[in-house]
Amino acid sequence: MNLSRRDVISNPDGDPARQRRPKRDEVRDRLIDGAALAFAEKGFAGASIDLICKKAGFSRGAFYSNFVDKDALFFALYDRRTDRLWARMSEIAQAAQNASDPLAKLTELLARPDADELRWDILNKEFIIHALRNPEARAQLLTSRTESRARLAQILTGLRPDLIDDPTKLDRLCRFIIALHEGELTQIGLDSSLADTPSLLSEFIPVVLAASKQ
Repeated sequence: MNLSRRDVISNPDGDPARQRRPKRDEVRDRLIDGAALAFAEKGFAGASIDLICKKAGFSRGAFYSNFVDKDALFFALYDRRTDRLWARMSEIAQAAQNASDPLAKLTELLARPDADELRWDILNKEFIIHALRNPEARAQLLTSRTESRARLAQILTGLRPDLIDDPTKLDRLCRFIIALHEGELTQIGLDSSLADTPSLLSEFIPVVLAASKQ
């Protein structure tokens, strides 16, 4: 790996003899963190690889040792973000399943959007625009979002096992939930006061899940 002097992490007391080179996974994670900062500041199109490297504290050589291009780095960021999102949603679903009134518990746990989702939303929308103009990025994003629907389907069937028998209804419920969530994040991004009101997910997902049994 081609690392510059600034790629070396110093120990707190500054002893050069105890300096170490970061591990590859650490370099990759810091580049992903740097990308998140750069994309938030300049947008996906406006953030240069040099800016990403500056935010991460690494050279271009470190970047190209880990990612072939900016799209690849974004998808690494996208995958990490979706992993965290679905881990949180799985925890919420598990807590709801264990409650005496699962739908009431779901309403309670979904009442407020996660702050990290609000920060992430603008990056997500910027890359969607990029993907709509770029066939390769579009195909990869479609694959990622298909995987996300599959994860959501697992969560929903945990709450409603009968949905396994109706895959069309299950898929449409997944699409509805994702559309509702992303649409609400857009509204909150435009009007931050909406973040202080109960989320649309908390109001409508329990209703939809109950009504779809009919």
